[in-house]
Amino acid sequence: MNHPTDDLPLLELLCAADEVRAPGELQSSVPHEKAPDAVVDTYAVDGGRLLLTFWLGRLHEVIYQTPAESEEGAARRNDRLFAHYGQGDGWHEILDNGFGKTYRSTDQRRYGLWSYAMDITTFGTMEFHQVKW
Repeated sequence: MNHPTDDLPLLELLCAADEVRAPGELQSSVPHEKAPDAVVDTYAVDGGRLLLTFWLGRLHEVIYQTPAESEEGAARRNDRLFAHYGQGDGWHEILDNGFGKTYRSTDQRRYGLWSYAMDITTFGTMEFHQVKW
C-alpha cells in the first residue's frame, strides 16, 4: 500500500536555487527569521508541507512537515529521507532531547533533525546551521 510520504520529493542540498524544481504549489516565500540573506519557500505537497531554505543562492535546508499516519510510516519515510540526504555516508545520533533527535552525517557536513513529538524531519548543511544558530 502506498502512503503519501512514500512519494515525497527528494532534493539536493547545495543545489543552485534556480535549478531546484518546485516540489509542489508555492504557498509563501519569506525571509528566514534567524539567518541574514536566507529565504524560506513553503510548498504544499501530498501529506503536508515542504520548507526549502535558500541561502547565498543555494539550497541549504529542507524541512518535511509531513506527519505519517503510523510509527511504521514515519520509520519508512525517515529511512528513505536519511538514506537520500546521507549521500552514502552514515549518520551519528548526537542528541535525544525528549522531543526529537539530532544527527550529523559521518563527514560532518550535514545535519538531520527528527522531531518525533511533531513528526517533522529536517536536513541541512552545517555551514547554514552555524549561521542560523
